[in-house]
Amino acid sequence: MIGTRRFATTAAVVLVIATAASVAASFDIVKGEAAVVLDDLAQLATGLFATGCCLWTARRATGPDRRWRLAMGVGMAGWSTGQVLWTWYQLVERRAVPSPSLADAGYLSIVPFAFIALLVIGNFRRSGSPDALLDRRSHSARLVLLLDGLIVTGSLFVLTWTTSLGGLVSVGNPSTAAFLVAIAYPVTDLALLVIVVVLSADRTVVLRNQLRLLGLGLVGLALSDLAFAYLVSIQAPEVPPLANAGFVVGPALIALAALAPVASPASGPGRHRRRWQWAYLLMPYVPLLVSSVLVLRRTLIGDLRPLDGVEIASGFTVFVAVILRQLVTLVDNTKLVLLLRESEYSLNHQAHHDPLTGLANRALFESRLDEALADHHRDGTPFGLLFVDLDDFKAVNDVSGHAHGDAVLETVAQRLRQCVRDTDVVARLGGDEFGVLVEGVAEPEQVASRVLDALGEEISASVGVVICTGQDPEATAASLLSRADNAMYEAKRGGGRGLVVHS
Repeated sequence: MIGTRRFATTAAVVLVIATAASVAASFDIVKGEAAVVLDDLAQLATGLFATGCCLWTARRATGPDRRWRLAMGVGMAGWSTGQVLWTWYQLVERRAVPSPSLADAGYLSIVPFAFIALLVIGNFRRSGSPDALLDRRSHSARLVLLLDGLIVTGSLFVLTWTTSLGGLVSVGNPSTAAFLVAIAYPVTDLALLVIVVVLSADRTVVLRNQLRLLGLGLVGLALSDLAFAYLVSIQAPEVPPLANAGFVVGPALIALAALAPVASPASGPGRHRRRWQWAYLLMPYVPLLVSSVLVLRRTLIGDLRPLDGVEIASGFTVFVAVILRQLVTLVDNTKLVLLLRESEYSLNHQAHHDPLTGLANRALFESRLDEALADHHRDGTPFGLLFVDLDDFKAVNDVSGHAHGDAVLETVAQRLRQCVRDTDVVARLGGDEFGVLVEGVAEPEQVASRVLDALGEEISASVGVVICTGQDPEATAASLLSRADNAMYEAKRGGGRGLVVHS
């Protein structure tokens, strides 16, 4: 990893050299055997350069940033080994490279390591996003990513096989091994590129610079792989240097991905984010729709030749992947609904309850008091209101500390709950003030006596009581609280540790 300005200079130099080597070998600037030598050595040089950059920068990186570099370093080492074997066949043994060969094994060894690197980058996400609830990931999210890649890859492969590759392979009549190698390149390349597109749609990915450059490098390799697969399918005698341009520029871009500095966190506009989210949701189904339209067109124009084994296997695989994706999405949506309900309940509870004691707060208490007052005016249902204030609580905080004071408040809350029914309301109104609402009780002063007894000798409190048994059309929640407050202060003036019933 290097600075931004130094990286820009390095990127320009690397890309100029890689492009110049490809142009010189492809457009007869260097001719004959020298062009083949330049082409092979340029591929080997950029492959080794990418390997070195990934492994060298991994030494200073940590966490996910280190793991993806190590994975790509090993993958590019395998790819470079394949290029060494290819170069040996052409420049030392001076014979056509067989297909398949050990070089193919080296080239294809990059696939699992690139897959690991992309998953590591995809799982390294920025926390605290506006969609934090939706961004909570599970193992099913990775499964959906794999199924999306399988759907898109299978659909595109069916499209490619039906339109061109199938006919070319059948004309070439390759062996089983050669056939597997021919289709391995386009299939694995499509799968990796689909993952790159899916991850690019997620704005919370931290290593966005690395993802872009790595994706472009894989695109370069894919383009040359597709050209190679085509040449193998038609049994071309040689591979022209122009077809190998991606094998030179692609590794160079992967090397730059390892050297690129990590982008500073930035969140794009909401509308732009929503467009990416829609693109992500529709991405798996667009190629599936195109392939389906192609099959429908073949049916309408009467091209009903029997499907070969590749088309049947690919179509069945895509069908199963679509069904599995829908099932996983259904399960995820159900989990999301439950998560939203839990979040709504949690937010509602936090908005109406005291965080220290867990009792109702003043807003909820006044709301329940309004309801009790409305029932009293309508049906004459009696209720009592208790205003409890601890005596000399400030001295407790000053002498024993706020932690001890909080413990006292929690003890008071627990004992108040024990003195009333589950249908009654106990609230912390603020500081060391508590409210108790008991409905359907004609003598709430008895509840107040139980409260004082429950607090015991170690906790002194004064209690003001308001009894609502007769009709009082002027009474409001605020006026009742004021009366109970006045009664409580009258109890304090009497020396505390007592109760006063408002008359």
